[in-house]
Amino acid sequence: MHTRHIHTVRKIVDQLVSSGNTANLCAINLSNAYDKVNHFGLFIKVMKRNIPELISQLIENLISDRYACVKWNDCWSAEFVINFGVR
Repeated sequence: MHTRHIHTVRKIVDQLVSSGNTANLCAINLSNAYDKVNHFGLFIKVMKRNIPELISQLIENLISDRYACVKWNDCWSAEFVINFGVR
């Protein structure tokens, strides 16, 4: 985690605690395991396995055209494309 991110999290936790709220935080870095899964490469491997077309279409639908956004309280970020990683 970048120092800037740690500082931001610390500020948010301090604000919550100073106003009488409880802050629970859990962080796990799974980037080595998950963030590097290339969706196109994964689908090519699925196709090479000669699995039934219906199942390959299901997998393709799960990993293609994925978008996400971030919600913080009542604010939403702009959508962004997810090309790597797993659900």
